[in-house]
Amino acid sequence: MSGFSSTSSIWAIVVIVIVPLLIIATAELDERLRQRDSPFRRAAAMLRTWTLPFFAIWALLVPVLGVENDSIAVRIALTGLLLSIAAAVQRALRIGVDRTRTKLSDGGRRNAPELLLMLPKLAVVLVSAWLLIDSVWGIDLSAALTALGVTSLVISFALQDTLSGLASGVLLLSDQPIQPGHWIEVGDNEGIVVDINWRTTRIRNRDGDMIIVPNSELAQSSIVNHTDIDSRTRVVVSLTVAYVNPPTLAKAMLLDAALGTEGVLASPPPAVLVTTIDDPLMGYEVHMWIDDYAIAPRVKSDFGALVWYQSHRHNVPLPSPAQDLFIHDGDAVEAGPGHAEIRVALSRSSLLSSLDEGDLDRLAQSTSYSRYAVGELISISSASTRDLMMIIEGNARIVLRRPDGTEVTFGELSDGDIAGLHAEQSVSGNDIGVRAVTDCQVAVVEGDAIEEVASRSIDLAAAFNRMAAVRRRRAERMIAAPDDPTEADDDGAAVS
Repeated sequence: MSGFSSTSSIWAIVVIVIVPLLIIATAELDERLRQRDSPFRRAAAMLRTWTLPFFAIWALLVPVLGVENDSIAVRIALTGLLLSIAAAVQRALRIGVDRTRTKLSDGGRRNAPELLLMLPKLAVVLVSAWLLIDSVWGIDLSAALTALGVTSLVISFALQDTLSGLASGVLLLSDQPIQPGHWIEVGDNEGIVVDINWRTTRIRNRDGDMIIVPNSELAQSSIVNHTDIDSRTRVVVSLTVAYVNPPTLAKAMLLDAALGTEGVLASPPPAVLVTTIDDPLMGYEVHMWIDDYAIAPRVKSDFGALVWYQSHRHNVPLPSPAQDLFIHDGDAVEAGPGHAEIRVALSRSSLLSSLDEGDLDRLAQSTSYSRYAVGELISISSASTRDLMMIIEGNARIVLRRPDGTEVTFGELSDGDIAGLHAEQSVSGNDIGVRAVTDCQVAVVEGDAIEEVASRSIDLAAAFNRMAAVRRRRAERMIAAPDDPTEADDDGAAVS
């Protein structure tokens, strides 16, 4: 022992005392991690099983026994020590990366780029390899690095376009301006992103065709992302209306068409702007918000169809040729239904057929016709109107409209049935409505005329009250027991 220096003595104490204590401590740590089912247990076990023994061997060989660093035994010990530390760090980093990925996913935030998550592990591998080759085994890498640099320069010139695409792919994967599932526009291409890799991005357009766009082209183009951050997007439709229509009426007509289009959001609300004032046409823009860009073409189509129906209902003529030739025929029947035709139509209702000629005439004088498209809401109990609505032609269904907007059907209507009753009210916060199943032509009788005739006819007033009571009772049954089988009630229309 006299040949030992003080430094050797200290290292001997470390090998004999400290290392065994550390092994015992790591064994206790391993047991605690096992009880907690911690993912760090394997990293701690690797330190105890490999790192500490290799450290003890190195300390015994070099500081204690004075073996040279360039000996095979010392290099093997250092190699094992370095590799075990790198493996333990890699395992700990993997756990941290997995937790980061899970936290971002659970928080509803954008996933971190995989390339960014790989960088710490890649850095550990490169540093460990450099230390192992250069410091432990003493291999001079300068000549190899020089040759590698010259080779890389030649390759970069030969494959500059390919490398540019790869670099663009790395930037796209790191920055993530787009992700699979996003609707984007790039130049003349529009579609949903299917896949992004190192070299290309695949986009499926509305025709179902797959468009493969090089990442270098994406990196140099402006990308319109309709899905990122907020899926809501605005659909703008430009159209013209006849100049004779007051803008207030035209805007109300277009707004009703927008609100009646399926898929259009109520918040933000649709808006109508006047863009052109020029005889014989006036230009308008309708702005509608949707939460799925994929349905934009369908929304535009449905809106255009509803504009036609709303123009007739609001008496707002759509554009016609600037020059028309009219030939007047004095014997021709006037446009639209005549008084006699309206009387006949009203008399087809089982509720109104018992009225005398005078009352029918009074109702016919106060009746107008409206057309409704498939799926439109003809009447709703929460509306403030007092008018009576009767289906002249078409089919509809009676629905219970819940506060969340969902509907349950509990009746069917056809020609001659009453679609809207001015006496109907909401039921426990639920509205009773009528929705068109086919295109419907509806007779709208003014509320004043109905009340006047009902005041003279006790039977008519009783029939109205009974119909409203029957529909209300059926609605209450649907609320209390929605799975009960439907029934038919004689209220002048089938209610199931």
